[in-house]
Amino acid sequence: MISTDCEEAISVRAQFYLDKILQGYSTFVVKHSWCFLLLGFFICIVLGLSAILLRDLPDFNDPTKGFVPRGKHALTSRLFVLEKLKNKLDQQLAAAKISNKSKTLLSTQSPSLYNQTNKKHEDDEDDFDYEDSLNEIDLKLDLLANPNGCAFVSPRQNKCLTNQQVYTLLSNTSDFMKISKTIEEKLYKPNEHMCTSIDLNRHYEVYFESSDKSSANLLNIDNIRSLCKKQYELVELFQLHSTCHYTLPEMVAYFSNKSDCRQLNANDIHTFINRIQRCHALYDTGLIRLAGLKRYRAAPIDLFQYDLCFRHNFTFLTLEYLVDKTFLSTNETRYTAMWFLKPTKPIITANGSQIHTSNSAHDLFIEHFYQNPKFDDGWTRIYALNFMDIRIPSAMKQIRADMFFVILAISLIVGVTIIYLRSITVALMTNICVVLSFACAYFSYKIILNIDLFPYINLMATFILIGISCDNVFVIFDAWYSEKLDIYNEARLRGRSIEFYGKLTDKQQKQYLRDREYTARILTRTSSIRNDHEQHQKDQTGEEEHFDSIKNTDLVRMMKVNDEQMIQMMTGVLRHAAASVFVTSFTTSAAFFTNMISRIAYVQLFGLFMGFCILFNFLMNVTMIVSFVIVYEKICEPLSARFGIFNHFPELFDKIMITLTRLNHAIFTVYIPRIIIKLRYILIVTFLILGIVGLFIVFYHPKLTPPKSRRYQFFQLSHPFERFEYQMRDEFLSYINEDKDNITNPLIVFVFGIEETDLVHPFNPDQERYIDNENLVYNKKIDFYNPDTLRWLDTFLKDLNRSELFTNVQETYAQWLTIGQLLRGFLTPNPNNDIKYNEKEFFVPPTRDDTKIAMNRLFKFFSDSNQLVSSNDGNRGSDNFRLGFLPDPKTYQLRAFLFLINMNVTFDTFSVQHAYYQKLEEYFEKRLEQLKLSEGLNGHVYEQVKHGWFVSPQFLFYDLMREVIRGTYTSLIFSMLFAFFVLLLTSGNVVITLYAMITITFIIGDAVAIFVLCGWELNILETIIIIMSVGLSVDFTVHYGVAYIKADWQKYHAHIRRTSNALKSLHLVNGSPTEQFLLEQVPQKKKESSHSSLFKRIKTWHQKGNLQRFRRIKNSLIRVGSAVFIAGFTSFLAGLSMSPSKLTSFSQMGFFLMLIMFISWLYATWFFLPLLSFIGPIDKFADIPFSKLCRCNKESSPHVVQTLTTNEDEQQHLKAKLNDEQQHLKAKLNDEQSI
Repeated sequence: MISTDCEEAISVRAQFYLDKILQGYSTFVVKHSWCFLLLGFFICIVLGLSAILLRDLPDFNDPTKGFVPRGKHALTSRLFVLEKLKNKLDQQLAAAKISNKSKTLLSTQSPSLYNQTNKKHEDDEDDFDYEDSLNEIDLKLDLLANPNGCAFVSPRQNKCLTNQQVYTLLSNTSDFMKISKTIEEKLYKPNEHMCTSIDLNRHYEVYFESSDKSSANLLNIDNIRSLCKKQYELVELFQLHSTCHYTLPEMVAYFSNKSDCRQLNANDIHTFINRIQRCHALYDTGLIRLAGLKRYRAAPIDLFQYDLCFRHNFTFLTLEYLVDKTFLSTNETRYTAMWFLKPTKPIITANGSQIHTSNSAHDLFIEHFYQNPKFDDGWTRIYALNFMDIRIPSAMKQIRADMFFVILAISLIVGVTIIYLRSITVALMTNICVVLSFACAYFSYKIILNIDLFPYINLMATFILIGISCDNVFVIFDAWYSEKLDIYNEARLRGRSIEFYGKLTDKQQKQYLRDREYTARILTRTSSIRNDHEQHQKDQTGEEEHFDSIKNTDLVRMMKVNDEQMIQMMTGVLRHAAASVFVTSFTTSAAFFTNMISRIAYVQLFGLFMGFCILFNFLMNVTMIVSFVIVYEKICEPLSARFGIFNHFPELFDKIMITLTRLNHAIFTVYIPRIIIKLRYILIVTFLILGIVGLFIVFYHPKLTPPKSRRYQFFQLSHPFERFEYQMRDEFLSYINEDKDNITNPLIVFVFGIEETDLVHPFNPDQERYIDNENLVYNKKIDFYNPDTLRWLDTFLKDLNRSELFTNVQETYAQWLTIGQLLRGFLTPNPNNDIKYNEKEFFVPPTRDDTKIAMNRLFKFFSDSNQLVSSNDGNRGSDNFRLGFLPDPKTYQLRAFLFLINMNVTFDTFSVQHAYYQKLEEYFEKRLEQLKLSEGLNGHVYEQVKHGWFVSPQFLFYDLMREVIRGTYTSLIFSMLFAFFVLLLTSGNVVITLYAMITITFIIGDAVAIFVLCGWELNILETIIIIMSVGLSVDFTVHYGVAYIKADWQKYHAHIRRTSNALKSLHLVNGSPTEQFLLEQVPQKKKESSHSSLFKRIKTWHQKGNLQRFRRIKNSLIRVGSAVFIAGFTSFLAGLSMSPSKLTSFSQMGFFLMLIMFISWLYATWFFLPLLSFIGPIDKFADIPFSKLCRCNKESSPHVVQTLTTNEDEQQHLKAKLNDEQQHLKAKLNDEQSI
């Protein structure tokens, strides 16, 4: 008993202090609303301006910054470390004047997302000036000397072609072009507009297709002539008369021995096809591609210069760049490309502007190519474009243009707010708070946290914040008008006169009188119900009438309230609306803050900035917005009532607004509650099945998967740039082979002596950090002069050679043996006399001092020599060093060692990459574990080499996808857990929290399932969207849940009965004679039999529970139903305003906002509420007993008695209040009778 009393005392005491705080804050806001509002404006403006003036504005020119995982345990951080190591090696090699070929060591190891071209051959000489060094006689001599010798290792056929096989492939004497001296002279110096070299970064690429889909082949005379004409038009347009280009019409003319493509006929096309198909067999061996890429600079390609298939690279260029991949098998091409080489330096025009720059190329695209049909002549048309890789810069320029959609979203939401709240001032204030929230978040981001990187995706916070802000403002204003309606209804019930800010119109006056009659009628019907069972039956049918509903909301808006009433109303607003706003704001911001779990800076920074925006918006809601509510009530409402623009609109407008108001009242107070209550079982089952199906799609089939492509989409797929990126790159052999070369047996680098720590913070990628004046962290424990360390490295290389995980280890080990031979030579005066030395074993000096001496001599040898030749001249890897040493530039102390080998895998899909990386990591850990076991407790080599690591350029995409998957699911779990605890603490009810979490899970599952069915893959943007879905899907469910818990379902029940009894006892005649007759016919309530059966008692108890549930459902819909719908509608409009954007990130975010708002409203209204109406908590069932967390003892008993006495006093006060009401009614009756 004492424990129960203690709990009640603590509960009452906590409620007392909470009411006291709310009362005090409400009084302060009402008394000082103007000061509070202006102070908030001043602070926000100062913070925003200081952030703009004290820091540089965001730079969106390089959107790839922060696009990769970075930090501890991120593989991409190893690539950044390796890039710095490569730069140091290049500096030392350049200082030592090592040959250009050795400078290319690790040139492909940059973790940049761009496809950087390897510039190891700078071609300053003219592409056309070369001479034939060998002829057919030289090839025959080589054939006779060694017919079975290996002439070329075919990478396609994976075998060695002998001299005899190569000669057979080349000895096609039927080709007259091969023996004609006249034609050969023309081939020796081709037309100046024809190119033989390729520099993908210097080209305008224009891709064409046939305008007639039924005849897609471009190799017919009409299409070729059309392309020829457009070729000349493009040369004029690009102003590239002085540079070379290559196109399909020019190649057809070249192979047909014609100088102008305008002279072509149908026979020339057949000749062209025959010439190219003659080289089909050679192309399949890989010879033509190797010759085209090396451009006659290395043996054994010199043997084939005389043959037409290799001359000037024209066959190679045609097959790989001008016709699509289907040509060799079908003799047809659906697409073709025109390549126009731009000058090495921009050209300055007569007006002083530069052309052939990124900006001029973008302007050229917008003016002449984007949605311009002038290049469609009915035969051919432009299909895709690639202008010097300006796709990303163009996307950044498009961001500035798409900021127009922010204005569009604001305009739409202003319109909705005006219609819903009938106030332009509220609409403007809502959007002003969005801007100020953005400014305060930007201040925290730039000044407090000092973060330089500001991703362009942060701009999308504006759209999301508009929807969230409108949601909160609508809930606050709806709560305010609900509190005001309570005062209005209380005056109606007590028969008090109501004052208004302005004079009522005739319609409003009539409506006011009808409201009074409506109140009396409801009182009559309520008092005429015979017993509670009839009331239960009436409630279960959903037909209970609410006397707190009125037909014209203008009466409530125009009702005058004093400061005390405003304080009472503001207390109610803070108790109901502020709780919902608090939960939604903190759960949404927490969902965004969980993005910090990811290692991708873009995801982290967007979540951080968006979380700040939502928190600042919450602070403005509970400070500036509530202050604005008071200012609006004191100033705007009276002015609007007297001089408002809505008063001067035509009568039709007033009728429309009244109709919309009544429709809103009917939907959310009558029809939706009735449907929910009557069809609750059907609704629960339907949405339960839909939720399970959604989860099945997401996690089982077809399931959410990582992207199959390494490309990132910026524009819509119909955009010419994206058509090139996502279609043309898969149609032309040049890009297909390039991608295949990158993923087939890629390089992997093992590094010892340098830690994998990346000193650059991912949030400030341009700020380099140094430790001991070094941007690398060296492992000072490792000693490369220790013979035991060298022996382990030798053993490790041998073990790599035996493993099936790697290939081409022999080339690396051959160079390792060369290093051993040099070390032996530097220590042994006459190595030939040492008959015990095995040349197939690495020489390890006997002592540390000997190793140091030999190493120093080795580095001096490197410095004095121009080139180091490997002991193995294999085809692959002989051009570059596969070993690297990094000595200290001052002391020549060896600090790092690295070597390159190839992985025996094709890195094409994420599953393959993940499986291979797991094996690779397991293999390396096992080698280290074996070393640790072999050395025992006193081992020192293990401590030296255990910090070694490995990395590959192909790990970039794998690491990105791995972090996307890990970050998505981890952030999703944590955001769900945080939402669970916030809901639990705020609602204080376990059942409500569980229902809400089930609803949120189904919302996310169905939304993501639709994304999957639409073909979305789990990329960076999709990661952000999925994590956002937790925060945005919780809003509506929380509003309903909090409204259900805090619903005062007995609010007017007892008061109506007291009033009706008073009416009957005093024979109040306020209505029609019919109503008076009904009052007189009210039967007395019968006492329920105490001997009823158990089943009947259970049924009665269940009906009583349903009564409470149904009334709570209705109350929650009345309070927040329309606000939730309008808030979702405004967010839907914000997403709709983003959908026309040409940028994929904006349009997908818009689609997400529309979808998540729609699904959230559906589940919150038609699943969560039916669930509550079926088995929702009643009274204090499943409430968290917070009072039990406090220690209660006997000493608190007197306080309990005092508390109980207070409750008795409260009951006496209520009785006295009822007597006052009866006296008031009696006095009023006497006055009316006297009149």
